[in-house]
Amino acid sequence: MVELLSQTENLIKVIATAARVCYSGLPLKELLSRYTEEEDRELIERVVSMGHLSVIEHGVLTFRVSGELKEELFEIMVDKPYLKITPKGDYFIVSLNLRTAVELLEEKPNLKFVREIEKFIPDFVRPRTQQNSP
Repeated sequence: MVELLSQTENLIKVIATAARVCYSGLPLKELLSRYTEEEDRELIERVVSMGHLSVIEHGVLTFRVSGELKEELFEIMVDKPYLKITPKGDYFIVSLNLRTAVELLEEKPNLKFVREIEKFIPDFVRPRTQQNSP
């Protein structure tokens, strides 16, 4: 039904750097090289837990979605302007940022599309209330 086609390259580094750019006076080159993946994950978890979801908008997921989920996709599209849906015959190409994906987990958890994409959303970008959900 839903197949991951691509995601932002170096996802953790991109999101963590976006978070640091807002508050650090360091040059971008140093922000990209100074921190470990573990430090980046910790920062992302801390920022998300404080409700600052704008930084995770820098991560984008693209899926191939079967046509049988057409009605759900249009229901989602009405509420989420940052969802791009491109029809391709009997399927759709759907791109969305991680913030939109996280919000869908909270707002529309019963939709098949949302349940299908949940496995592709990293725990470190979810608020603690969503982590390790069934």
